[in-house]
Amino acid sequence: STLDDKYLMLYFSAHWCPPCRDSIPLLSEAYTKLKAKRDDFELVFISFDQDQQTFDEYFDEMTFCALPYSEREAKNGISEKFGIWCIPFLLILGPVPTDGGERPIINRSLRRIIESGDLSNFPFCPKSYGALDHARSDIKNSKCLVVVHENGDDNKKQEIINMVKVVSKKYRDRNDMKFLWALDHSRLARRLRLVTKLPKRSDEPMMIILDIPDQGGYYVSKMTSVTVEN
Repeated sequence: STLDDKYLMLYFSAHWCPPCRDSIPLLSEAYTKLKAKRDDFELVFISFDQDQQTFDEYFDEMTFCALPYSEREAKNGISEKFGIWCIPFLLILGPVPTDGGERPIINRSLRRIIESGDLSNFPFCPKSYGALDHARSDIKNSKCLVVVHENGDDNKKQEIINMVKVVSKKYRDRNDMKFLWALDHSRLARRLRLVTKLPKRSDEPMMIILDIPDQGGYYVSKMTSVTVEN
């Protein structure tokens, strides 16, 4: 109850997971910096470790608090409630509503934001636009417009980013829609090309409507001139 009026970050992690261990220094540093500026939040480690000793050794590396390892039933309930099937996973919840009820989920894709070191947008409400590689959760849960152009020069890529941001603002009432760009030869971009049957490389930008929640549906635009209008 002492945390009811605070934002609550939940970090699902385990010592046996290499990406989890890699995240701890960055996450601990970010927590310490943010705590120096504000006290309206808390970060809680939810352990997927396999025994108390490993939990204790791992927790010693953290600057934030943890759900006690003995609370296995609570850990299982929280993980099931938020659908946590892979780690590391970091999400943020709002304070408990003044009239009671459950905390609202503010952002389920928080880890990369925190690790970037940019803490200026607390409580990190999700944007409707962004890079494909930072939107894995969005892809799984929302219809997405994706502009793909890995081979563009820096100026062209910046034009695409600016255009996607404008489009996202134009359709900001579409809460079920995300607007993304894929401008690097990342694994996820290659996977997107494979799934949507795009050529491995293209000299012109391409637009895709991706609707994984609708049985993995997608539509590839035939237009190669990417503008706000089209």
